[in-house]
Order: sequence, then structure tokens, then C-alpha cells
Amino acid sequence: PVAAGGPGPEPASAAPAGLPPCVRLGDLCGDEARQARARHRVPEGVLAEADAGHPLTLRLLSEVHAALPGTPAPVPVTRDAVFEAYLDLMCLRVAHRLAGENGLHGTAVRRLAAKVSGQVHEAARRSLGPGQGALDRESFEALFPWGPAPARLGGGTGWAPAVLAEGLFVPAGSGYRFAHEEVADWIQGTHLDLDEALRALVHRRGTPHGTHTLPVPHHRIGSVVEAVLLLARQHGVPQLALTLEELVHALDLDPHSWWAARLLAEVLTRVPDATPYTEVLRLLADGIAERGGEGRPTPQDFGPGFWTSLRLPGATRLDLLRRLVLADGPPHAPGPRHLDTVAGLLTADPAAVQPLLVRWFDDDRPLPATPHATVATAAQALLHTHRHRGLDGLTEVLVDSAHRRADELLGVLAEEEPSALCRAVERWARDERMERQTAAVTYGLRTAPHA
Repeated sequence: PVAAGGPGPEPASAAPAGLPPCVRLGDLCGDEARQARARHRVPEGVLAEADAGHPLTLRLLSEVHAALPGTPAPVPVTRDAVFEAYLDLMCLRVAHRLAGENGLHGTAVRRLAAKVSGQVHEAARRSLGPGQGALDRESFEALFPWGPAPARLGGGTGWAPAVLAEGLFVPAGSGYRFAHEEVADWIQGTHLDLDEALRALVHRRGTPHGTHTLPVPHHRIGSVVEAVLLLARQHGVPQLALTLEELVHALDLDPHSWWAARLLAEVLTRVPDATPYTEVLRLLADGIAERGGEGRPTPQDFGPGFWTSLRLPGATRLDLLRRLVLADGPPHAPGPRHLDTVAGLLTADPAAVQPLLVRWFDDDRPLPATPHATVATAAQALLHTHRHRGLDGLTEVLVDSAHRRADELLGVLAEEEPSALCRAVERWARDERMERQTAAVTYGLRTAPHA
């Protein structure tokens, strides 16, 4: 099985809890995404950055562009806009098929397309009921008749063959479902009663003890995620932030809540910019650190890969990881650690990460799984261990901070990297700032015996 739309590719053994063993296929990245856009004739810059590597969005946007007369305007669009345009296109194509069979033209075709759209939305509403997200045969035929259609649909025949021929629906077992599952999740999310869904799946407020509720399969989470994301588009970022905060509190009360954990993970990795939800992320990180520090299990959904997949500025990401290193296990324990993630970020971009790690020097909280180590000493160790990719930059960052721990690390570098300190002393001696000239004298004397 393949689960699409995750934050990135993961090995089969890392399948999220509640799913069968699978390989999660995330968005295309880098050259792969550029090649896919070129093959689909999607111009660069047309898709918003968050959606520019989403395979289905590329394919559907290509279909929409192919149906438009002339060259489309170079206006950036989002995945939601593409799905909406694709649905409009499908409804119009179905209407043209019906019009051809029933002798309709002009304005009548557009009215018919609106009726097709109404039936498609009704199909989405009915698909939200118990089951696997499909329509049984009777419901499908009531919405899209094989024979003569009722007067409210304008009469005529051929509704079922038309929607099937255009590929909007496909047979599924004894019924029918939307051809594209992500499009189905998106349109169903617009009709979901989110408050009721969250009450039933997560909060269970006001539910009498012993009340039996129908189980919702975990793979039906897509429509709930889309409904949560819709909050920001319809009611603004603060409303979405409030809903996410409530999910964090629900997870604190029940760390084993699959729905709370997965909704948080899916929504936060889908938002185009996670910066407005920084406070939510801090609450989440602090809760994970507290549970990890006490030896209690933490949800697998929020491993290091989750935090690197968020669309955040580097400073915010490093601040969150600073909180999360308290949840790390012992250095030789199996599984990824947040400190290893920080090391990877430092190696990839030392110029950007070194100044952010120096900010950890004031954090003397002990690391529960590493005796005698603190957040500050861990930062020192990382900067020392991974110094070779940006040694000259590191000396500048350390002297800028004027921190006691920076002085300690510069002293170690004077012994182990005397050539780098000699270059630094020469730069500082020529600097007009008095503090730099003072540093040149201090570290020149400390480096000289090792040069």
C-alpha cells in the first residue's frame, strides 16, 4: 500500500501508527519537482511554493491549463484553487456531454453545469457517512440517473454515463467513489461538521458515559484534515490556531489519542507557513519534552522529521529543537534524536545555524538522558564537533557573543585549531572596534604557544 501526501518519504518500518506497513510518498523536491512541472507544462512560479511539488496538483493544473483558451495569466495559485478549478472543469465537461445528448446550447449548458456541481457536492455530503467514503449503487443512481433525470435536474438522460466517462467517479466494489482520493477529501472537508467531528473523535465533551459511537477508519482522516485547514481560509489564522491549541491540550490529557496526534501532524505540515502557529508548536514541544524527560512515551508522529518538515524560519525551528532535546534518549539508544537533527542542520548550513546555537549557551537545563550534560554544553559540543565546515565563521560568531561559554570554546580552538585563530587574530587586530582589538590581544597570547 502507498499513502500519499506525507511530509516526506519514510521507510516502511516507519509507517505511522494505525496504518499498515507502507511507504509514505511526500511531495516532489528540487530537480524532481522542476522536471515534473516541465513535463506537465506548468510554468515556474504559477503554483504557490507549498504546492509546487505536489504531484496531483501538477497533473490537475495541467489539465485545467490545457482546457483554457490562450495562455493562462501568470498568477500564483494554491492547491485549493487548482482543485476548485478542476472540479468546475469536470462539471462543465459533464454538462457538455449531457447537452450534446439532449440538444442544449449556450446558457442552458452553463445552468446544467451548475446542476452537475450541485449533485457532485451532494455526493460528497453523502460520502461522509459511515463506510469507506464511497457511494452505494442506489445513492449514486439517485444522484446521477442512468435513465431519464427528474425535472429538477432539467430532464434528459445519460447522467451516470457522463460522470463516469469524464472520470469524475469510478466504480468501487458494489458502488462508486471519486476518482481522486485527495480531491474527494478536499470537497468532503467543505461539508464536514468539524465541531461535531472533533467532539466525537478527539474531545468527546458532553458524550454520556457508555455511549456507543460508530468507529471512523483512520484512513478517513483526509476529509477531517481538509476541514481543519478550511478554518484558516474561511475564518482566519486565529481560529485555526485556537483549534490546534485545543488539539494539543487533548493530546496532553491523552498522549495515546491517535486522532489528536495525526490531525496536528497533518495540518501543521500542510499549512503554507507555520509561523503564525509558533505558540501552538511551543506548547506541543514543551509537552513532548516533559513526557520524554519523565521517561513516558511520546507520539511517534512528532519525531525529528516532523519538526524539519515544518515551513518555519531557521531561528524558530532551532528554538523548538532546543526545547525538544530534553526528550532525547541516551546517545547510543536506537532511533533518531533531536540533537542529531540539529547536527544535520548545522552541517548543511553552518553560517545560518552557528549563531542560533550560540543562543543556547544561556540554557543550563540538564539533559535527562545524558548525565552531566546541559542544553548549553550540548550546543558547545555540537559547534566543536562540526566546526570544520565553517571554522572562520565560527570564530566570528563566538567572539560576537562575548559569552563565557564562547570564550571556553575559543580557548579550545586556540589549542586545536591555531591556524584558524591566527587568521581571526589578524582580522580582529585590523578591526577599528576596540572590543575586537582587545580580543586580538587576548586570543593572540592564548594561541601563540600552539602556533
